[in-house]
Amino acid sequence: MPESTELLKMRILICFLKMSPENCTVTNLSKTLVVEKYTISRAMIALEKDGFLDRSDSRHPRLTRVGIQMAERYRDRMEIAVSHLMYEGVSPTNAQIDAGYLSLYCSDETFQMIQRMEERYHIQHVLKGRKQFDGSDLCRHLRDGSYVFPFMIYKENVEGHNNISMANDGFEHPCELVVKKSQGLIRLKAVSVVRSSTIDGKKMQGKICNMKYFDGAAFCDAERNGDFLQFPAEMLQFINMGSGIGTMFHGSVCLKMDCSVGPLYMPESTAIFTIMI
Repeated sequence: MPESTELLKMRILICFLKMSPENCTVTNLSKTLVVEKYTISRAMIALEKDGFLDRSDSRHPRLTRVGIQMAERYRDRMEIAVSHLMYEGVSPTNAQIDAGYLSLYCSDETFQMIQRMEERYHIQHVLKGRKQFDGSDLCRHLRDGSYVFPFMIYKENVEGHNNISMANDGFEHPCELVVKKSQGLIRLKAVSVVRSSTIDGKKMQGKICNMKYFDGAAFCDAERNGDFLQFPAEMLQFINMGSGIGTMFHGSVCLKMDCSVGPLYMPESTAIFTIMI
């Protein structure tokens, strides 16, 4: 079956990364992968035609530059997929088998979603024993990259049984956490909001243009870049809610925001930004 051939080719590429060059022979690969030698040989010939394998020295085949890139891609995907499936309760044996199909055939978009879910599971596992921690603890356990998380912005004081801040609609959901070298930034994209004025009933359209975050001692100006407003993730203070697969981390920070329609229609007030992981 074509699927079996492609899976075997992927497994061989990964072996070339994990095994020493002198051991990457047809005989040793046959023993390692528990596959007949003639099947391994055919797969290696196919990999050579694909441009992933250099077999000019038949005794010491090696990966080409493109082959190394493809092997690393498959290896990384396999590690993420196996971990994800096992966390979901799949047995180790079946996780290895099914992870191969995911690694081969999933689109980049789907695999990015799997990777984000796996990162979230990893964080929940690593920090499950911590009742409280801050955003710097979170970022130290995340690989460099971009992550998206749901959030809500609450009023500091409840009014009329409603504690959802108008600012909650003033940003694109979800928010983005950008991590680089264990440092993180929460990025929020401001969007236009239309509301009726409580003063004269007229329709007002505005956009949040400035934001301040509380650093524990004072309110500091958030960085602005066009419609994006961002603040250090270390300002988030997390509490651990739930347990087991029901674990949720609830991180919050106090914000103050200005709207383009001015303080008369949207006075600056304290709101509670809350992210859920």
